[in-house]
This record gives sequence, C-alpha cells and structure tokens, in this order.
Amino acid sequence: MNTLFVEISQTSFKALHGDDGLEFSLDRHESGRLTPDCIERLTSSLRVFLKRGPWQLRKRAVCAIGARGVSIRRIVLPACSKDELERLLVLQIEREFPLSPGEMAWGYRLLPGSAVRQNGAPATQELLVVAVKREVIDDYSRIFADCGLEPVFTIGALARSALCASAPASYSVLDVTPSYSELASFENGVPSAIRAFPWGSLEIDRRIAADGDNFESLSIPSKLIGQKLYFTGPVPVQMQSRFAGGAEWESIPPVSGEGRSSAILGLRKSDDNGSDPIQLRTALDAKQSASPAAWKWAAAVVLLAIAAFALRYAEVLVHRPGLVRKIAEVKSYREKLPNLDRELGFLQFLKTNQPPYFDPLSAIASAAPSGTRIDALSMNRRGDVSIRATMRDSQQVVQFRSRLIDSGVFGDIVVEEQNPTPDRQKIIVRMSGHWKAPTAGKPPPTATPQDTTQPPPQTGAPADPGSAAAFHAAAPPVGKETP
Repeated sequence: MNTLFVEISQTSFKALHGDDGLEFSLDRHESGRLTPDCIERLTSSLRVFLKRGPWQLRKRAVCAIGARGVSIRRIVLPACSKDELERLLVLQIEREFPLSPGEMAWGYRLLPGSAVRQNGAPATQELLVVAVKREVIDDYSRIFADCGLEPVFTIGALARSALCASAPASYSVLDVTPSYSELASFENGVPSAIRAFPWGSLEIDRRIAADGDNFESLSIPSKLIGQKLYFTGPVPVQMQSRFAGGAEWESIPPVSGEGRSSAILGLRKSDDNGSDPIQLRTALDAKQSASPAAWKWAAAVVLLAIAAFALRYAEVLVHRPGLVRKIAEVKSYREKLPNLDRELGFLQFLKTNQPPYFDPLSAIASAAPSGTRIDALSMNRRGDVSIRATMRDSQQVVQFRSRLIDSGVFGDIVVEEQNPTPDRQKIIVRMSGHWKAPTAGKPPPTATPQDTTQPPPQTGAPADPGSAAAFHAAAPPVGKETP
C-alpha cells in the first residue's frame, strides 16, 4: 500500500499507513499557524514513521483538514468543454468569495445533470466548490514535500460521510471531540453545509454534571440535521436524542488504535471504493525537482535530437516560418468571431444572474446608528443574512433592528446574541434573518431615519448610486468576514 491517510485537527496530527499509526500533538500560534519548532519535530517524526529511503517511490498522502474556516458554495456556469471549465470557474470564484483564488485553497466537483434554459439560452452545469484560506494548509504542504510525499487535501467533515450506512436522502454527520465539534449536512449525497461549533465532549459533560438544563447554546438548527443525524465521537446517549430533535439518529461505533479516527477510516473506505475526494488546490508547488544528474542526461538527449533534426531538415525550417505565419493569421481570423460570441454569452449570463447584494448592503448602511461597527456580514443567494456588530447600548440594537425591518428589504431580523464587550463599554450583537430581492423595475426602499452626525449632502450633480464612491459614502465601517 503506497497511500498515507492523515487527519489534521487543531490539536493533533494522526496518520495511518497500512496497520501502522502515528499520533502527534500540535503547537500553534494565536493566529492558528504551526510554530517553527512544531513543524521541525513533526517533519522529523513523520520521516522516521515512513522509513523512506532515497530509492523508494513517492507516497501519496490523502489529508483531511478541519471544518474551521471552510466555505461551501454551489455555482452555476454555462455548459462548456473541460478545458474552458476551470477558466470560467476561476472568474466565478473570484466573484462569489471574499478572497481571490490565489489566496485560497479550493476544489470543486461537477454535480450530475444539467438544465437547459428557455428562450434559446445555453445549457448550464452546476458545480460544488469548497474553499479555505491557503495559509491553513501551506505549512502542511511544506511538511509533506520535505518528507517526500505527494499531498492531496480534502475536508474531514466530508470524509466521515463514507461511514454512514444506508443514509437517507437528507442527513448530517456530527463529529464531537473534547474541545470542539464539526457538522456536515448532505442533500441527495451532495454536501450542502459545513459548520464548526466551539463546544465538545468536555463542555457536554460539564453541563450534565451541573444537573442543569441549559443546553440551548449546544443545540443544532433543525434545517441542518435533515432526516437522520449520525454521531462520531464520545456523545452521551441522553444528549444524542436531544441533538437529533425529532429526527432519527445513529451512533457510529468509535475507532480505537493509534493513528485511527472516523475521518481517516472514511478516507480509506472511499479510497478502497475508488471514490475521489474533493481536492483542495494551492499555488504551492509540493513536487520535488529532479536530480541534477537526470537533468544533464535530459539536456544531452534534447541537444542531440535538435542536431539530428537540423542536419536533415534545415532547408525546410528556413522556409517554414512564412507559411506558418500565414496559416496562423487565417486561423486567428476564422476563430475570432466564435470566441467573441461565446464570451459575450458568458458575460450576459453573469449579468442576468448576479444577485442584487447592493440593495441589502445599502439598507444596512442607512439603518446603522451612529458609532456602529459591522464586524462580520454574510449573505447568500438563498436570502440568508447574518450580521455581527458592535454598538453603544441595547437601545441602538433595538433601533437598528427596527430600521432594518422598516426598510422593506429584510423579511425578518432576529437578535440571536447580545454580549457586552470586555470593557463593558459597548455591546456585541449577532443578528440573522432573510433579505428579499427588489421587484423588477422598482428601486428597493431604504431606511428613512437619518443620522444627525452625518455631514450634509454635497451640492452639484448627485453621485451614481451604483458607484464605489456612493457605496463608501453610505456604508459604515464594515469588518472583513472571518471564515
């Protein structure tokens, strides 16, 4: 067996090669990156574990990472060839995600089936895209490359689904560790959501030992559970039925042995069945360069081939450039119009399918009271919106919520959390709700209350409401969303 199966969590590194296992505790900075000393010790331990000599083939390492910071999207693109698919996908990823493709590690899977649009529009194809910050796996890529491994990265929460026998159309998998938990939801075998929760088995045991009934903060939204909930990890029986709510539930038997976990066993089962995981790509080149001796022999062969070719076909090569240039001009002229039509169709498709995110952003900016700081803002095509903000007091929270509802852009807004800041000078609030797309031909309503602290409007020609200047003038400071 030439495949190494790995799971990397926030606190541990587990690897399984055949029947041999390795477990290693990880040390991280506050930013989440591995410390230099941890990287050095892990690389040394992994080399000893593999016992790889310089003559042996490079092993393939299938690595499952945690769900923290992972984003999942469904993207619809025009039907095209396999060569054009990735080029179009990069453009769409840059539009859908807050970071550029070069700053992320991302992978995709083409979902089965396609839909033909009406009125002569081109057929479409749907893709599932999974992305995470590139820096999350940069350190791991270097470690594997130094150990002579070819890494393939995927999401551990998705790998555990391979252990779910007789799963219904809609189900979810909850993995509970001592300090945190991960949930993956599936619809018809396709991942639909991935969540990471800041509580684990230690917090569950503490709540049970306190003889309290305060488990509301440990609950899971019913829309994420589906028809059945599978458990991996140490979860008390009385809590399994509480987490599942009214849905069916089943506990997957725990695994024992060094280097074994539910994610690793799921990876190995998928590999035995010939199923390829969604591979996360990075700009880091983990391949080792060939040895200097091999390059010298290759260069000598190329030089000999060029010399043999030139001696026989020198005359042909002299007259060939002119003919090739003329043929290229004819091909370029012939292929120009089809390319223009195809690119125009793609741009029109993007224009007609772009979600009107500017309308809810403008409503939020108009409704925000003075001194409000938006720490995180998340919106999707389904209309879900989540806001985390810092305000002066509870009165501003009520005022902000009322203005959002009165704007007509949001269907409902619920205040989920209100916590004071450490200095107790302000309040951190988290809201969620739904936003509605504006009616065709009718501009969306905005919140009418005006903040007295805003400067008077400038004289002269009004700014274009869709311009960047108008947006920055209307919006309060907005923090960058944390994945």
